[in-house]
Amino acid sequence: MEPIYTADNTTTAYQLNWSLALFGKSDLPDQSAWLEELRAATEADGVRILSANARSENTIQFLASTRPDSSPSDIVRSVKGRLQYLIRDPNPKAFRRNYHIQSVGEANSNVLDQYVAGQTAKHPMADDAVQARIEAVQFHDKSVDLSKTSIGNYGQYLNSLQIVAENIEGWREVRDAQLQRVRRVIVRACEKKPWRLSRIGLLSNHVHVLLGADVTDSPQSVVLSLMNNIAHVYEMKPILKFSYYVGTFGGYDRGVVRKQKQ
Repeated sequence: MEPIYTADNTTTAYQLNWSLALFGKSDLPDQSAWLEELRAATEADGVRILSANARSENTIQFLASTRPDSSPSDIVRSVKGRLQYLIRDPNPKAFRRNYHIQSVGEANSNVLDQYVAGQTAKHPMADDAVQARIEAVQFHDKSVDLSKTSIGNYGQYLNSLQIVAENIEGWREVRDAQLQRVRRVIVRACEKKPWRLSRIGLLSNHVHVLLGADVTDSPQSVVLSLMNNIAHVYEMKPILKFSYYVGTFGGYDRGVVRKQKQ
């Protein structure tokens, strides 16, 4: 069965920021020798370098923003590969295999967790019975900590995403069976990947999801997968708008990254 929601027919609001650390085998050239060229080169890959700072003689920390179709592994490949090319003459094999990439946002994981947890109170239903029904289908896995990095083949990564999808205009789902099915299909989709699902804030007319995806998963692929899984509950009818929001977050916010630059 063909997916309803695709990259071609959906629009996206997004704020995707990443902190990336690369480690040299020896001292690395000063960024004044390569930063502007690197920015121009990675821009073609959909990776915008906002800042670059030497944390030591052989460690560089980048702050980058990306489009939704870029995964953390894509970002590492773009920045590391293109920088290696630029400094190939003095450093033909400049970098170690390991890296550290971490999602960051304007709000950290604790703030977003509280925000999603408070959605039922923020959008109360007029009918007390319906309100109780909505509250009963909320999901929270306390064992999932979306501020902690995971370990991949060559590095540590954090790909924590906030996802918001809205129903089509005028559609409010208050039926218990359907609400339970939507919750269940999101949980199962995350289990299959596997993604670390922390919260589902399920309302009558929209849904919030907080999860940690794999290093090879782009935000776009994660959201479209969930949206199409939800469509299965409604026999592949487009119950959701052809648009969504996705943002990154982590254990600390961009304010901390800015302070580290000083």
